[in-house]
Amino acid sequence: MRRSSLFLPAGLLALGAVSLGACTSDGDGDDVESAEQSVATNVHVLTSRNDLNRTGANTREKLLTTGSVASPAFGKLFSRPVDGQVYAQPLYVGGVNGKNVVFVATEHNSVYAFDADDTRASAPPLWSRNFGPSVPSSDTQCGLLGPEVGITSTPVIDLQAKTIWFTSRNKENGKFFHKLHALDIATGEPRPNSPVVITAQAPGNGDASVNGVIKLDPLRTMQRPGLLKVGNRIFLGFASLCDIGPYHGWVLGYDATTLAQTHVHITTPNGGEGGIWNGGVGLNADASGDIYYTSADVYDTSGQAQFNGAGNLGNSIVRLHDNGSTFSVVTKFTPFDTRIFSPQDRSLGNGGGILIPGTRLFVAGDKRGVNFLVDRDDMGGQADQDAQIVQKWQGTARGMWGGGAYYRKGAGGLYYLWGIGDRLRAYKFNGQKFELPALVNTSTLTGYPGGALSISSDGERSGTAVLWAVRGKRTSAGLAASTGAGTLLAFDANDVTQQLYSSDDSPADVLGDATKFAPPTIAGGRVIVGTSSNQLVVYGLKNASAPDGGAPAVDGGASGADGSTSDGGVTGTDGASDASAAPTWTELYAQYFGPGTPGHCSGTGGCHTNLRGGFKCGTNKNDCFAGLVAAGLVDPQNPTQSSLAAPGESPLVWLGGSMPIDNPAPNPAAAAAVKAWVAAGAQNN
Repeated sequence: MRRSSLFLPAGLLALGAVSLGACTSDGDGDDVESAEQSVATNVHVLTSRNDLNRTGANTREKLLTTGSVASPAFGKLFSRPVDGQVYAQPLYVGGVNGKNVVFVATEHNSVYAFDADDTRASAPPLWSRNFGPSVPSSDTQCGLLGPEVGITSTPVIDLQAKTIWFTSRNKENGKFFHKLHALDIATGEPRPNSPVVITAQAPGNGDASVNGVIKLDPLRTMQRPGLLKVGNRIFLGFASLCDIGPYHGWVLGYDATTLAQTHVHITTPNGGEGGIWNGGVGLNADASGDIYYTSADVYDTSGQAQFNGAGNLGNSIVRLHDNGSTFSVVTKFTPFDTRIFSPQDRSLGNGGGILIPGTRLFVAGDKRGVNFLVDRDDMGGQADQDAQIVQKWQGTARGMWGGGAYYRKGAGGLYYLWGIGDRLRAYKFNGQKFELPALVNTSTLTGYPGGALSISSDGERSGTAVLWAVRGKRTSAGLAASTGAGTLLAFDANDVTQQLYSSDDSPADVLGDATKFAPPTIAGGRVIVGTSSNQLVVYGLKNASAPDGGAPAVDGGASGADGSTSDGGVTGTDGASDASAAPTWTELYAQYFGPGTPGHCSGTGGCHTNLRGGFKCGTNKNDCFAGLVAAGLVDPQNPTQSSLAAPGESPLVWLGGSMPIDNPAPNPAAAAAVKAWVAAGAQNN
């Protein structure tokens, strides 16, 4: 029997230019910059939702597979106290002074850098900085974000510049400010010219216009979407907090080095509202550098054919082209029934959108749960019944707050949504449209604000794609300041009906209060979650070693979908199944499933499985075998593919080695024996 291990190569940070800004690094370089960096990975999460398409996918994850996540070896590793709620998605850089570093921003206007691999209970941050007094929520008159408003949007990092940019909200001497900051990621020291106060004005006759000029209101305006870096420009999107007017939607551009303002774009110069908040998701950018946003509510005061006044871009999907110091609108889409639904607060803007990789398509949903797939070269403006767009369908029962996620597979992929008052859904994309109906996990009904989603995989390799979600435990679909206690969940990304992990399954893994719209960050074998409990919580594989200074090894995986054995299967020296070493069912029952063994579950009780709810083992080996068949864990028609040996399907008890069923201590001997028996034909012998 041979037990294989999986570990990351000692790949190092390559500070190459990132032509369109920040994303999850997917370069092939593992070049060594210095000996001190030999323990650091070259995987990074540098921006909101991992890339400029905003897919939420890290497709370079080597450690966390469906097998390792479903095993008892996965769980909470450590937590770190911070001084405020964490609404911004944590970011991750592999190779900052030889360390893998997590960057966390808080509503108390602080930024922290933590060593992602230092699991000591009280390990201090590598550095932390505070950037002035935040704004009390009492001043905003909005109770949906409190008790203070500071750094809310997700920062952006550039590797070549070794810089992180973010915005803060400040109250100083009774006045309110938005500020743009730039810091050295290694030290936390401000870059030259940092910070700058954010101001803006644009011509228009809409709300709060004075002499034909509209100015950005620093109290009523909220910088919510994650920051976007394109070339040497930083772009910021603005809406409001609680729709308290007067306000407008804005896109502002800044020189990334000097922090001088370069661009001003307003959505509703001749009306009002039209905020760009995207549910916190960053503005998108394509390979040409064009920028995409979804705008929210607008009201109708004109009574004329042009909704909300001439030239306004509320409740729309908009593509902007950068002309150097100005923007031009390339194309846009506005739902045909905007006049009806936008004034009811059922508009776009609640989740941003995704540029579907490998296509010319953009997908976004509104607060009704209606999804729109548009041609990003010609969105079609406004037309009766939205007949001009590629596809329109009811994606969720209600809206998907905080954005979906997308996993690319070949020419197609999977699009995941978990909306308010709805269940987790996965739509297959066939390269042209989304196939209906969705695959639905029927046991995942949730309230506001739904699930915040991310994906990890090792490319398209079988058994590696995991869909991650953070959800609150509220069951009500109504708006609220807090989601309450939260849960980290993992699902097989290729089959979302298969749940792999829940942080609620062990008291040691409890997450704390979830944060609205904030997805987990996955990199380097770590699942990193910011909370509203003023904590950063990090999950991963427990008690893993790091061979040769690399990332932790992973043992105990299971057969992939193609039947190949990896990470702990029973194999011969050539990698083939060693049937001669397989135990009989009589031997397995006596050692692992019969009376007095860990897998028996009190004689005639229901032995739990991770997903199927239980099977009756019975009081003899024949009844126990029949129970495995009845539960679908052994397939008599295809015995070597029996799911008893697959991750997430096997009873937790034979993996755990003892009762209770959530015992975290692994039993690799039991796992290997069962896999060998299945590989040999799963016979009642």
